[in-house]
Amino acid sequence: MRRRPIGVLAIAILVASACSPSTGTPPPSTGAPITLPASAAAASPTLAPAPLTGSTYQVIPAASTTGAAVLAEWQFPDTVNPYFALSPTDLEVAGSMFDSLVQLTPDLKYVPDLALNVPTLDNGGVVLVGKGMDVSWKLRLGMQWSDGQAISCDDIKATWQWIMDKDQPNAALAGGTIGWQDVTGVDGGSGTDCVMHFGVVYEGYLSLVSPLLPAHYITTIPVKDALTKLYPMGSLSSAIYSGPYIPVSVDGHAKITLKPNPKWETIGGHAPWLTSVVWKYYGAADTMIAGFKAGEYDLGQGLNNADIPSLASIDQTQVIVHDSLTYELNAFNNASFKTKFGPDALTIITAIKLATDRQAIANGPLEGKVSVSNNFISPLTWFYKDIGGSTAADPITATTLLANAGWTKGSDGYLTKGGKVLELNYCTTTRQVREDTLKLIASQLKAIGIKVDVNTKPSPDVFGAWKDTTAATLCNLQHGNFDVAEFAYVSPVDPLTGYNVYNSSGIPDNPPNTGQNISRISLPALDAAYATIATSVDFNRVSAAMSTIQDLYGSDRNTYELPLYFRKDVWLVNAKLHNFTGNPTLSAGEWNIGDWWVG
Repeated sequence: MRRRPIGVLAIAILVASACSPSTGTPPPSTGAPITLPASAAAASPTLAPAPLTGSTYQVIPAASTTGAAVLAEWQFPDTVNPYFALSPTDLEVAGSMFDSLVQLTPDLKYVPDLALNVPTLDNGGVVLVGKGMDVSWKLRLGMQWSDGQAISCDDIKATWQWIMDKDQPNAALAGGTIGWQDVTGVDGGSGTDCVMHFGVVYEGYLSLVSPLLPAHYITTIPVKDALTKLYPMGSLSSAIYSGPYIPVSVDGHAKITLKPNPKWETIGGHAPWLTSVVWKYYGAADTMIAGFKAGEYDLGQGLNNADIPSLASIDQTQVIVHDSLTYELNAFNNASFKTKFGPDALTIITAIKLATDRQAIANGPLEGKVSVSNNFISPLTWFYKDIGGSTAADPITATTLLANAGWTKGSDGYLTKGGKVLELNYCTTTRQVREDTLKLIASQLKAIGIKVDVNTKPSPDVFGAWKDTTAATLCNLQHGNFDVAEFAYVSPVDPLTGYNVYNSSGIPDNPPNTGQNISRISLPALDAAYATIATSVDFNRVSAAMSTIQDLYGSDRNTYELPLYFRKDVWLVNAKLHNFTGNPTLSAGEWNIGDWWVG
């Protein structure tokens, strides 16, 4: 089986493909700094606070604390250290063992975790200082690591210094050093009133310390050896944790056993409600599904809409299906279109978007298991805007646009102009559903006279980094050797996530060739909106900028992306397991595992 990485591209997340039902990605970014215009500046809050908080999540108190739970995945993790995690299965098991300053709930609201507060400009937790800012965190009093040592501001400082250490193998850091490189100091010492100083305004500060690492543990391992010796899979029980459960043993690639963290009560307000947690790994999704039917575990993870047909014989009250944050899309290479078609590029892309029947894709290759969307932002986010618009195809208007631009059909049914055939290279990975989707799109576009060549390539060809591929590597996104590409992004939970994907400074043709703007879009209004986001912690101002970005996305100025559908997250849940809610974010379903109980 191929790995199923999540991959963090700078501060955006791109999802590729692998063997069913997995997904894969390119290597993680090294965390290159965001380049901002000199005129960009932060602003003070002006309106009522943006709705970042106010989750509806409620805990059902445990009726029993004597039960154990068996959790299943089909893929064994590579690491439990979230800063090195490249796969959902890594983050799932890590979610059992680590806590962060704040958490994101299933309704995408920020709630305190290790901290007592969610600091913002509005509540005084964030203060603008010159070109930078200070963020004040108030840690819960009396919290302890799993070995009994106190959790303090020194741990925030050590986590920052560990990430930014000169010996840190930054290529291994899933999120690079974005945000951390802007920190200039951490005050508070061994106390619980902490101040993080930032040299510039960094909008993504709320989710930065995810998770907190123990200073007295991470400083015992040389940073250059952290990838293999910090939280080593061979001896997980020797490490130190903050989460509700801590590892006892690892049995090959088959099982990880955890016990309650005796100190978690100082964090969660109560002792963990399960007597033990066993992670069981099956190696393949179909084998894992069979294991649930046989009653071998209580919670199955790592499934998506592609697996739904295989679950028909399972009691549907035990199948939880939620909208995912992962959405499939077609990306348009603006540079390629302009090179091939000059001033007709915009018209052709508009026609393609109109003629692509996304409803037929959802009902065909996706078997009606997903819904078409016009927006790349999840409706769950606090900055979502309903931009309206039709999801129906309109090949008649598409045909008219091309005809008015001077494109005429030849005897073979394909459009030509000035002796040039309107022919496009569509690219994707070797995942069958994607190949089927592009073949369907090819037939839809053939009906209006556009010739489509469908190319399916291995993930390393499609998602390989600039330095690992060449301009001749067909379908490589970084080098731009494609016209249209199908893959998936994770819809941003933090508005800043889209900066390196949509801002023109992220075009990868520019040195150091690490940008993620693979559509090569350069839209001044889009750049300005993302510059506002990147330089403001006034979340009302950020929300207004995201409103502009979504309006642009829904307009004919969007020549960079056509969203196809949001995927589904699927879990198999034994009825005796309580307080499992799932979570669309990368924190996975284990975000509240300390509240789970069996009865």
